[in-house]
Amino acid sequence: MKLIKVFFMLLICFLTLPSHAVNLSEGLSLLNEGKYKAANEIFRALSDKGNAKASYWLAYTQFKTSGTLGAGFSLLKAAEAGNPWAMATLAGTHMPKVTTSYCNYLGWPCDEKWVDKAIEGWEKLAEEGDGKAMYALLYHDPSWWQYIPIYSDYRYGKIARKLYENKGFAFFYDSSFWSFFNEEKRVEYLGKMASDGDGVASYKLFHILEENEEIRKAISTIENGIKERNSYALYSASIGLIRLKRTYSIGSKDEKTSKRAYFYCSAADSLLGNNDRCRAINFFDFEYDRNIGMHKYYDKVTGEKVTEKQLENIRKEAKEYVAGYHTDLKLDETTVEFFKGYSDNL
Repeated sequence: MKLIKVFFMLLICFLTLPSHAVNLSEGLSLLNEGKYKAANEIFRALSDKGNAKASYWLAYTQFKTSGTLGAGFSLLKAAEAGNPWAMATLAGTHMPKVTTSYCNYLGWPCDEKWVDKAIEGWEKLAEEGDGKAMYALLYHDPSWWQYIPIYSDYRYGKIARKLYENKGFAFFYDSSFWSFFNEEKRVEYLGKMASDGDGVASYKLFHILEENEEIRKAISTIENGIKERNSYALYSASIGLIRLKRTYSIGSKDEKTSKRAYFYCSAADSLLGNNDRCRAINFFDFEYDRNIGMHKYYDKVTGEKVTEKQLENIRKEAKEYVAGYHTDLKLDETTVEFFKGYSDNL
C-alpha cells in the first residue's frame, strides 16, 4: 500500500511540474537544430506568461527570422524581468569589449544603465554555480589579475575545471584566455568536450593540433566528429581534413578528392537545411564553357571531369548520410551574436 501511495505521489508531482521547464528545454533543442520558427512559437507562448529567459530567446529567434524590431521589445521585456543576458545586449557598445552592437542600427532601446545591472546579475548566477555567467564575468568584467601576463595564464588554468564542470564551455572556445603557458589545459578539456559530441570543441581542437603539427591527432579529432554526423566536424572535414590528408599524403586517393570534400560540405549543409554554402566552384577546378553557358568542373586530385549529374548524386548521397541525425549548433547565451556583438560571435 505504501508503495502505491508513493507511486501516485510521484505521478502527481510529475504531472504538476511547471510546463515552462519542459517547453523551454524543447524550444532550446529546436533552436539548436536551426529550427528558429518552431522555437519562436514555444518561446513566444512562454514569454507571454512572463518567463524572462523565454523572452530573451524569443528575441533571438525574432532576430534570426527577420523580426528585428520585435526583438528589441522582447529584449527589453526580458531585461526588465531580470535577465542579465538581455541586459548586456541592451547595453550595446557600452558593454566592455563590445565594439559592434545591433543597437547601432536596429533601433533597439539600448542604454548604458544596463551594464552594471548585467554584471550584478551574472555575479548572482556565478555564485549559484552557473558556468556561463562565470565566463561572462571573465570576459566583460575582468579582475585585476587578468591584466598580469603569465600569472593570468596560470589562474585561467587553475579555474578551468570549475568552468568545465559548470558548463562554461565558451571559456574553452575563446582563444583570448589561452597561451603557450596554459594551452595544455585547454587541449585537455576541449578533448573531453569533443568526446562528448561537441562539434565546436572538435573544430577548435583540430586547429590547435594542426598548428602544433600533431597531424594524426588533428585528423582523428575531426574523423570522430564525422562519425557523430556533427555539422561543425563535417564542415571542417570538407576543408581542413582534406587539406591535411593531401599535404601529408595520409589515406587513400579517394579520401583526398574534391568529390569527397564536396560530399562532407553537402552533408553539413543538409543537416543545417542550407542550400548555398557548398558551392562546387569552391571545391573543384573549373572553366567556363561559353558554348553551353555553364562551368565545367574537374577534380583537383584525379583531374577527372565531374558532371552536374555527378554533383547532384553527391548531394543526394550526403543527404542520405545524415538522414535521422540532428545538428547541434551549440547556441547558448555566451555563443550567440548578442553576447559579443555581431563581428565577434562564435
